[in-house]
Amino acid sequence: MKLLLTLLATAIINIIPEPVSVQVQDGFFNTKGCKNRIHCTVNPDSGIAPEGYTLTVKKNRIDIVASDDAGIFYAKQTLDQLVQPDGKVPCVKIVDYPRFPYRGFHIDPCRHFLPVEEVKKEIDILSRYKINRMHWHLTDDQGWRIEIKKYPRLTEVGAWRTEFDGKVYGGYYTQEEIREVVAYAAERFVTVVPEIEMPGHAISAIRAYPWLSCTGEEVRTFYTWGTPDISLCPGKESTFEFLDDVIAEVVELFPSEYIHIGGDECRKNRWETCPLCQARIKELGLVSDENGTAVEKLQSYAVGRMEGILAKYGRKLIGWDEILEGGLTPGATVMSWRGESGGIKAANEEHDVIMTPGTDGMYFDHFQGDPKVEPATIGKYTTLKKVYSYDPVPAVLKSNGKGHHVKGVQCNNWSEYIYDNDRRDYMLFPRAFALAEIAWTQLDRKDWDSFNRRVDIACQKLDERGVNYHVPIPEQPGGSCDNLAFEDKTSIELTTTRPEKIVYTLDGSEPTAASIEYTKPIEISESCVVKTASVTSYGRLSTVRTINVTRMAPMPALPESEIFEGVRARRTDGKFLNIDDLKGREWRDVELAGLRELVALEAYDRNLPDSTRFYAAEAECCFKVRKTGVYRFSSDTDAVYIDGKLIIDNSREPVKRYSRHDRELVLEKGIHKVKAVFIFNIVGGWNDLRNKTDVMELRPGDPEWHTLRPVTL
Repeated sequence: MKLLLTLLATAIINIIPEPVSVQVQDGFFNTKGCKNRIHCTVNPDSGIAPEGYTLTVKKNRIDIVASDDAGIFYAKQTLDQLVQPDGKVPCVKIVDYPRFPYRGFHIDPCRHFLPVEEVKKEIDILSRYKINRMHWHLTDDQGWRIEIKKYPRLTEVGAWRTEFDGKVYGGYYTQEEIREVVAYAAERFVTVVPEIEMPGHAISAIRAYPWLSCTGEEVRTFYTWGTPDISLCPGKESTFEFLDDVIAEVVELFPSEYIHIGGDECRKNRWETCPLCQARIKELGLVSDENGTAVEKLQSYAVGRMEGILAKYGRKLIGWDEILEGGLTPGATVMSWRGESGGIKAANEEHDVIMTPGTDGMYFDHFQGDPKVEPATIGKYTTLKKVYSYDPVPAVLKSNGKGHHVKGVQCNNWSEYIYDNDRRDYMLFPRAFALAEIAWTQLDRKDWDSFNRRVDIACQKLDERGVNYHVPIPEQPGGSCDNLAFEDKTSIELTTTRPEKIVYTLDGSEPTAASIEYTKPIEISESCVVKTASVTSYGRLSTVRTINVTRMAPMPALPESEIFEGVRARRTDGKFLNIDDLKGREWRDVELAGLRELVALEAYDRNLPDSTRFYAAEAECCFKVRKTGVYRFSSDTDAVYIDGKLIIDNSREPVKRYSRHDRELVLEKGIHKVKAVFIFNIVGGWNDLRNKTDVMELRPGDPEWHTLRPVTL
């Protein structure tokens, strides 16, 4: 009987996050006509931990006991997951309580706005998995998203930006909408923590009120990602009066104990030349020493002033780990994002900590699979398993007795490359389910294989709600390429980031769950179009991937009369979006030593992108092929031509970063010619003067990429 109950539990008990204890009993409770048979009791003297509960399902009744209303709510979420497709609930006794009191997710409407209904949707879904904090990033350089009645230009001006192509983008939340969201969240026991950035990441405020900066100069619209040199001026008393006025309205909207003040990535170089900032440094007696520079201590002073403002309104300060620079006032809580070191330092100094390290899987704006097949992101690599493997309490804090300062964990879903709601959901799920389990579940109850099975059930519920999510896309081990070439025959090997069935077609038709199942490398001897997708256990297909496979004779080497040394380059000025815009332009010759210098014809200015002359440039050179074979090419330039053949066109991408258009060719031994085209523009917020414009070559039998070099005759 014990073995039978264990097998039964494995088959039908699919709860995320995994409870502290689950005891499966014999039989089922039928939910039909059960109105008077579910009994909920709140008993503060029950000895049950805050937010915890006991859930007992018998054949004739269900009993829920908790010490607070939150526990009742979470028990109901567990009960909802226990309901079987036929409406029955297995008889169980569950004892449950959270590992951490702070279990958070973050949304960023500053880069790409999301409407109130989308905010509510995320709250609704994540609260069902016992997430209880929403960090609402409401202000940044690219947009001010909260109505402040005393300063109407914050939304009249700061909430809107004009993009490179002239389109105006923006939006903001009225105070009434914010109250609506906060109330909606509270009904689901989610506390909304607002973030008002200071002293850096404040261009949207400075655009509205230039006197907030050190110079008071007019600032142009800011539509690129990154960190500008312009920050709030801590030398002006009016800066803190402004922040006090803003916070006075913020605290009326948000009952949260904590207000997030940012404090990250603040560039202080203008403070070094600002007379008012230098006077403030002198007044305070700030000097550089082993604890920080004088301007770092000036940021510490600004953070301290902000903490005082919050204290006046009965609130506490939380900020990113840069607030540790120059010293941190008692009572502040640190959100550790640059790895765990900031959190460890803060805990050792007796500060409470929320762990959210990007390097350990808590940044959901990272790739979930091979960057060559996944949509563009800010970079890096965070699979579902990496998220699930994270323990928010570092070993060093466990060993030195400071682990109690880790109050919880949070995921961050920064929106630089999240252009719409479907993409946002795709980046969030199912990784948010792993977050829920590491935030709630006790360490000894975590099990990857069990979780991997339960995720499928949770994702089916997303399907029922019409919510998008990531299903692993088939990729090639060692690096994917959608444009393959061969001379006689080739094979394609496929895998996924977590085990899923893979299907494919060879005739260009769209694959279905019933298509050919991939069981071994696909052998190919003729040109074809391979379309492939992975299939979940419940029949959901991933994004379909198309691989063009071309059989070709080797492209002949250049005749001696066409071979030249060095680089030939030319340039044309203007604002261009893609290579079609370059037709019929007037060009002038320029001197370049290599293809990488295509981005060096104008200086990169992080502060005023429109003050730089926009241009396009192209360069060509000859390179040597040492033996006949298949060569793969990759580049972040807008276009690449080999021997006059266009092989890569990145210019039509929503953002030209991390090329997805690698191409293989069969080349004959000898000298060949490459031409790279670069367009300096800012598409999708990415200033591509930051790109490396090399053309890279993957040679036969060599796993390392090589930069194409001009031949020397």
